[in-house]
Amino acid sequence: MTQLLHNGQLLIIPLLVVIITQFVKVAMDAYRRPAKKFKLKYFMHYGGMPSSHAALFISLVVLSWLKFGWTSFEFVLATVLYLTVVRDAVGIRWHLGEHGKILKQLIEEEHKAHDAHIQHPKIITRLGHTPLEALMGTLCGIGLTLLLYWLIN
Repeated sequence: MTQLLHNGQLLIIPLLVVIITQFVKVAMDAYRRPAKKFKLKYFMHYGGMPSSHAALFISLVVLSWLKFGWTSFEFVLATVLYLTVVRDAVGIRWHLGEHGKILKQLIEEEHKAHDAHIQHPKIITRLGHTPLEALMGTLCGIGLTLLLYWLIN
């Protein structure tokens, strides 16, 4: 088992980081909205505090730095992936969520104006992250990765 943990830590640690961060996100959401009934599907939702995407990819950056050094191809690749994912989560996906909010508002206004129910699929408005959520995900990812790496090694 020790050999598996040691050799597989480049996979195991980031997976544990993303799972733990997702649990933290769901727990924080439940704490902030106690009236909202808990559902298992909340573990698959996008957005929220902290960003598990940022935690996952910064975990890869930290591990590649620890294992291969900051001048390695692995470190550079992990860093580029991290920057791309966080930019997408904070930029594009956040804007999509804002568009969803506007679309819901327009549908509600149209409904009130014409007193007619407009059929539409559920519009998801929480898709991306604020910069603070991405930062907190990054900090969680660094801390958890260092802790797990220390425990395994």
